[in-house]
Amino acid sequence: DAGSGVLLACLSSARGAVPAHRGYHRKMLRRSSRLAPIARRALPAAVRLPARAVAGSAAGNQQATADSGKFDALDKRRRQLLYRSKQRGWLEMDIMLGGWASARLADLSEDQLTQFAEIIEMENPDLYCWLTGQQDVPDDISNPLLRTLCAPPLPTSL
Repeated sequence: DAGSGVLLACLSSARGAVPAHRGYHRKMLRRSSRLAPIARRALPAAVRLPARAVAGSAAGNQQATADSGKFDALDKRRRQLLYRSKQRGWLEMDIMLGGWASARLADLSEDQLTQFAEIIEMENPDLYCWLTGQQDVPDDISNPLLRTLCAPPLPTSL
């Protein structure tokens, strides 16, 4: 089973069959808390983790709980759009679209998420000119969310 594979990997590397790599051993020990006491005895002292990190205590455990039911059905799509809006390849666009998406994606409806996905698919040079007001959005593009993004901000009174 997978647990015995972890133990064998740890034992073989402790004997010198696999080059000793501290990060690898730590990863393997965290994955298999059931076999951790056995594997700890097999590892050289230089590679061993403190007992509290291996034992799976609340402080040492970094795995998330499986509370997937608490998320909205559209959260996966929102996370994908957020990532894509922050990783466009142009720093200016990453900042503009990524910042807007971080602040507002959670409030968008499914139709608006589809419109934002269309915006994400547009070319950077055109989108940059529209968002910065250098050019008007062409009339043949029917995306209400894009028009909202490109609209000049309302004046604020002091």
